Amino acid sequence: MSLLFVLLMVGLGLANSRSMAREVNLCGERLGQEQEQAGQSLSSHLDILSWNIQKASNEGWAEDLAAMAGDVHLAFLQEASVQADIPSTLQGRDIYRSFTQGYSTASINTGVMTLSSHTPSMLCNFRSLEPWLGTPKTATVTEHTLEDRDERLLSINLHAVNFTFGIADLEKQLKPLAGLLAQHPGPAILAGDFNTWSEARQDLVDRVLASHGLNPIEFSDDQRTRAFGRPLDHIYVRGLSVEHTEVIPVHSSDHNALRARLVIE
Repeated sequence: MSLLFVLLMVGLGLANSRSMAREVNLCGERLGQEQEQAGQSLSSHLDILSWNIQKASNEGWAEDLAAMAGDVHLAFLQEASVQADIPSTLQGRDIYRSFTQGYSTASINTGVMTLSSHTPSMLCNFRSLEPWLGTPKTATVTEHTLEDRDERLLSINLHAVNFTFGIADLEKQLKPLAGLLAQHPGPAILAGDFNTWSEARQDLVDRVLASHGLNPIEFSDDQRTRAFGRPLDHIYVRGLSVEHTEVIPVHSSDHNALRARLVIE
């Protein structure tokens, strides 16, 4: 490996780090600042869904989504396909789509998609690259005004980098999200496919999020999809109490879905 190549890679890494820092600063400056839209505030009781929908490529995904998300306020979808027109499956409702593009080809664009029953007051997008494959893994960050409250809800939908040696790339992906959590004083939800297939990866996620007051939701009948015996999908919350949780087994994706009923404290 030539010295020139090494210097080029170091330079690109520094440039990417500076670019990410700018994105975090710009997003952080908008927290709590966007004007509230009349009639577009969430109530203090929230029903949420988190599901890796596997590109909406399997038979029955639309029926399953309609059954699971027909009454939710927030749906955090990973590997969501734009071409599948996912919001249209929730007929009879006004659904707002917030999307960050990840993997794409000439025929399909997929990424993380947050569906909400009310218009977000802010949207930010973050992308990281799989170190082996070079494909993007993404996070969609939305902020939501709350009825009769000055504080706002920060929601983060994450599809974590997967194929890595060690935890450095996952830590790098979590860093900007942790930065936003540090700047946001109110309630927060971080949900998605964390690819926590090792003890080291799970410990990292728990440690980073606990340092910002987020704790994982527990599931009594825990049928979450696993790799090497460890659950891959999680919901972490701050400033919310948990009234109900469930894991919903499906055949239309390689991940089971998570549902929870939350109350803002």
